[in-house]
Amino acid sequence: MVQHCYVATMARCPYCMAPVSKFDEICRTCGRIITGSAGSSQRVSGQFNTGAYSGGATIGSAPQMMRPPRRMNTRRRKKSKLGKLVFVSIIACVFVFTPANELAMSQWSNVSSQLEVLTAPVYPMEATYTVDRTLTMSNDDTENHTFKYSFAVPKDRTAKSMNDYLWQGENGAVEADKIQNIVSMKIIAGDFNYDLPIDAITRDVNPELRGIEQSINIGNTNTYMYWPGEGDSSDSSYCNFGPCVKWEGITPADGEISIVVRYTINARSYSWWADFSGNVDGTSMGISAENSGTYADIESRGQHYDRFAKHSNWFKRNDNTYAIDGTHPSIISAVASIDSGIPDDLSDNPYAFARKAFEHVQEQITYGRGKDIPRSGPSCLADKVGDCDEQSNLWMSLLRVKKIPTWYEFGALTGFTFKTWEPHGWSNVMLPYDKEWCDENNIDVNTCFIEASVDVTNNMWLFKPPTALGLWIELEDQSTSTSGEGVYDYFYRIWACNVLCGYGETWETVGEAVTTGGTFTNPQIVEELTTAA
Repeated sequence: MVQHCYVATMARCPYCMAPVSKFDEICRTCGRIITGSAGSSQRVSGQFNTGAYSGGATIGSAPQMMRPPRRMNTRRRKKSKLGKLVFVSIIACVFVFTPANELAMSQWSNVSSQLEVLTAPVYPMEATYTVDRTLTMSNDDTENHTFKYSFAVPKDRTAKSMNDYLWQGENGAVEADKIQNIVSMKIIAGDFNYDLPIDAITRDVNPELRGIEQSINIGNTNTYMYWPGEGDSSDSSYCNFGPCVKWEGITPADGEISIVVRYTINARSYSWWADFSGNVDGTSMGISAENSGTYADIESRGQHYDRFAKHSNWFKRNDNTYAIDGTHPSIISAVASIDSGIPDDLSDNPYAFARKAFEHVQEQITYGRGKDIPRSGPSCLADKVGDCDEQSNLWMSLLRVKKIPTWYEFGALTGFTFKTWEPHGWSNVMLPYDKEWCDENNIDVNTCFIEASVDVTNNMWLFKPPTALGLWIELEDQSTSTSGEGVYDYFYRIWACNVLCGYGETWETVGEAVTTGGTFTNPQIVEELTTAA
């Protein structure tokens, strides 16, 4: 009898490249979600009970499925190749040489630390890539119907949100590092290929706009587009949430119509945290418990307190609940619990609370399927489960109790291989430096603070990688009468059509991403906050 050997192609995790079963929803090596959790893409793209269901997994870590996080109370040393070799040698000794067992166990803490680094998510230092976002409007009726849809035209993202300057230094304004550059944005439909003038559309002074009377027909799709500029949310002929393109026209009976929005992006990793593990931009001027200012400093610097922090409830949805709710008894109780674990000499330190609240959400909440109307902060805490924006709602609810400014960012997320994309939502936060640090670095104290990205679901503490594409950041309300009005406009007023229509979107990388500068890992840790000597 002749025996034949067959080699089966094994599926791999798109993040750490470890072998996985085709039935796995969570990578058993790095703990990241690789499938499942349908419904989140529908909600994050703005569809709350208003269109056809579009499923998909929102990429993110499931904190309770990951290995226990490492604890950190000092600056971490970089792990060398020699250290990894020692790690492998110790494991070999355990199995081959019995007398080595005692030595191996004495080195176990080092082995555990190495293991966490080896299994942590991998990120590129810098990347240039092109991604297609296909927008589809469907019609289940037997007659043609009109529709309207709006999508954001993003500004380049900097280390200070979308501001051009980081702060005022001794020699004037210091330019903020650009961490996400929108190289181009095209609208494609068949042979139609139009390059949007994004710089002209998004500039603050005299933007070049097109009203509906100057609309551009999109090929033979029986649809058109224009970009009319920002206006009051009560007037649907303007962009209510910031610079946007309006796509309008006719969906055919029992059919659908699609366009492709093609983004070409150059982005790099950036950290606002002084103790970040990767050697990325920003860490040398990063914030920590040691150089953080006080709660009073938040109120005295910039407009963040008035815009966000003083509003305990934020973003009221169609079910009459607030996504961010800093008044709920369960949230207030959780804040008290977090406060009790912070040393007395850090009780007035907003960094310390924000960090411990971040770890609290990771410890308490399991990543899981989101609801059509996302769980509020209190609901996420009660259910002990939540997806990306639901966990963000919880973290921001905790911070609003302490009057720490937080706000939303929405876009899409992929892994370091750029193979799979999903719509995604995360948080931004303002934290002040202390006056002594500002004076030492010759920074005007009134401008001495960070505006940083925080993604609790994916263990991105004051960190943004090139794989997180930010398309819209909540800056301020168009209408000051309702807190969170800008978010409401972004989600609820972006499209309109009859009850038999639906909306869906998909994301796909075009070609291959070009990564430069190497890669790094971001292990999950617990930051020990100790009383100063």
